[in-house]
Amino acid sequence: MREIDGHRIGEPLRRPRLQRPNGRDEPLGDHHDDHRDGPRLSPRELARRPQMWGFVATTASVEFCRGALFLSLLPAYLTQAQHLSVAELGVVISGQYLTDTLCKMPAGWLVDRFGPWRVLLPFLGLAAAAVYLMPRAHDLIPFLLLSIAFGLGTSANWPAVLAGSVHLAGMRSRASATSITFLAWLAGGGIGPVLINFLVGRSFRTAFDVLAAVAIIGPVAAAVGLSGLLRSPEDPPWREHEGEDLATTMREAWQNLRQSAWIIPGMFVQMLALGIVVPVLVPFARTQLHLTQPQYGLLLLAGGSVTVLCLIPFSRLVDHIGSKRPLVAGFVLAALAVLLLGWAGAEMDLLWRVALLGLAYAMVLPAWNGLTVGQIDSQRRGLLLGVFMTIEGMGIAIGPAIGGALYTWAVRAPFVVAAVILLCVAAFYLTVPDVRFGTRRSSDAPR
Repeated sequence: MREIDGHRIGEPLRRPRLQRPNGRDEPLGDHHDDHRDGPRLSPRELARRPQMWGFVATTASVEFCRGALFLSLLPAYLTQAQHLSVAELGVVISGQYLTDTLCKMPAGWLVDRFGPWRVLLPFLGLAAAAVYLMPRAHDLIPFLLLSIAFGLGTSANWPAVLAGSVHLAGMRSRASATSITFLAWLAGGGIGPVLINFLVGRSFRTAFDVLAAVAIIGPVAAAVGLSGLLRSPEDPPWREHEGEDLATTMREAWQNLRQSAWIIPGMFVQMLALGIVVPVLVPFARTQLHLTQPQYGLLLLAGGSVTVLCLIPFSRLVDHIGSKRPLVAGFVLAALAVLLLGWAGAEMDLLWRVALLGLAYAMVLPAWNGLTVGQIDSQRRGLLLGVFMTIEGMGIAIGPAIGGALYTWAVRAPFVVAAVILLCVAAFYLTVPDVRFGTRRSSDAPR
């Protein structure tokens, strides 16, 4: 059989292969364009990186304090001890969330410029100071200013943690890396309100003291990370951009955004769907399903437990097969679960539907994180993550107003509308070509 350049005519062409450090060779040019970015790491291997634990500590601290403050402590403290109105309480809570959302983009730019630990230390220090000063405030304006300071301080955490953890893990393990920090978010955000709600029944002062102790964990972890004590030999160095002017940074970030614009509508709409459902869950459970507070807490625990148990397995699946199939399947499953919630009956009937929603969330979360991080030029990761999170924040900020209006019109309307939106998002991503889900490399960035 004749050969041309080493290939026998009549045989199928073989794809070039890449030798891996673990001894296996893999084909080039499949669903990821990140095969040169180190070996794929398991969550267990990532857990051996001390800096990952630093990011886990800052995330757990931030989300514990955020959930405890704005879901449990301040609603009780401001209305009972400080005698503020519910409207004034809403202003204080909105100040934090609005500041956190709007400041993520500049915080992400600072992360790209100086590295995650240098940014996290002053920002989380400000958040801890705000928590410490809150029991010493006695009027609306001081509480609002401290709430804004807390939002500013926490705004840097997610851009820094996601950019830093993906940098440590490499693009081939980005879903596993982000899932580890999201487990810290689920744990901190879930434990915080429950624990503080228990302490509030005893003493507001004790609750604030516990929060101040937890809040200081964030800047302490950042200080240890900045000192270099958390570095391991396997960690790649952080490439900082201190000499780069803002105009160049924004121009290249804008070009990256234009190339990744196809994910932005879905980013906003999926968070809009979440925002539509969240504010109506409590009144729906109380008035339509006649659940008590402990029963409602059990349902939240069931859904969250399923998410926690399934998050790491699904993140490994995303690292192996890519984001598209888990993302589409997760949105379809979420739409089905949301629709079923609106027609739930008995408590046990509701339990498996909430568990189904938790399963869908465990599928969507790593797939979505893998997709968004993969679309970002690694040189602008912090800034662009801040942009994407700001867009997501707008969706979840607008959603509750729509959900409340729909619930007033018909109690099941928010569930139907949210399910339709999620199905539309799934259909959109199903039609997107597979090549779009590949990884954008820094070498592709316009210069």
